[in-house]
Amino acid sequence: MGLKKREVKYDYLRTLAVFAIIMVHAVPGETLNYKQWLFSAALSPVLLSFVGIYFMLSGLFLLKSGTEDIPGFYWSRFQTIVLPFVCYSGIYYWYYAIYLGVVPLRWQEHLAVFGKGLLTGTIPMTPHMWFMYVIMALYLCAPFLARMMKAMSDRELKLFLALMVIVQGICTYLPALGLDIGEGFQYMLFKGWFIYFILGYALKRLYGSSSYLPFAVLGIAGFGITMVQKCVTPSFTPGIHDLAPTMMAMAAAIFMLFERFGDIKAPVLAKAVSFISRYSYSIYLIHYLVLGQAARGLVEKTFLRHYYVPKIFCETILTFLISLAAAWIIDGTIGRLFKKAVGAVYYRRKMHKER
Repeated sequence: MGLKKREVKYDYLRTLAVFAIIMVHAVPGETLNYKQWLFSAALSPVLLSFVGIYFMLSGLFLLKSGTEDIPGFYWSRFQTIVLPFVCYSGIYYWYYAIYLGVVPLRWQEHLAVFGKGLLTGTIPMTPHMWFMYVIMALYLCAPFLARMMKAMSDRELKLFLALMVIVQGICTYLPALGLDIGEGFQYMLFKGWFIYFILGYALKRLYGSSSYLPFAVLGIAGFGITMVQKCVTPSFTPGIHDLAPTMMAMAAAIFMLFERFGDIKAPVLAKAVSFISRYSYSIYLIHYLVLGQAARGLVEKTFLRHYYVPKIFCETILTFLISLAAAWIIDGTIGRLFKKAVGAVYYRRKMHKER
């Protein structure tokens, strides 16, 4: 049996997604005038839609293939997801708590603090790491969700999608309008980022060969509604981003654009995005440190610091390139040794149990 042909459209999406997330963090939180505010207001929802696309890409492959070997699936994801997360979290902890730390601790104390920070999401200067706790929880459920998806008919899957969007819409908008939704919706299972995890798989399965026009209209409508909310009702900010149905529409429009037209026949470009895609996860993990401690400082030393938009793009590109280089080096050295060490312990214990 031959190897499955790599679909480059997903490499393009991963590359764009990590670039978009870097740019989200490069955009200043404060604006000095209306033009800057308008640029930020229009750019943010487009960039943030790629957070949902990250989850969509993960769910697309895991829910489509599933796994018969659940322990093997967990071990594989532990190696590819959890170990890099621990490794890069260790880099953040070393830099901020040890290298820049003002309170000296013994190595045992540092180890305890790091372990607690890893479990509680309190590693210094890692606000972007929230993503990891969500994706690890979803991966824990993935083998069972895959069986659930395969057992559904297309009609049932459409109804399930509609239910999730309606529930999330209620949870997003009603509290922002000052209406109490009560206890019932707090315990609803099918809401939150889980929706995006299902959405990529569902869109490809249900609408992979359908016309793109309805998705384009939905995406434009989602963007338009978001901008109206920001301009006309600026106090109505809760829920505009991330989990609002309007954001789901934008994420779906971008995802389906690449699903239908993303297989661009350009060998050099395809190789480049394939290389970047391979390191996109590590780029995501390290970029916040690179942006805050390297790229931003370098750009501030140039004339671009006086120009709002060029500064954002320059910081983003510089962070992207440095993070790619750092990911390539770290994954090939510290990351590889870490995985080998943990793997050796795992297989030694496995062999011992089998004796």
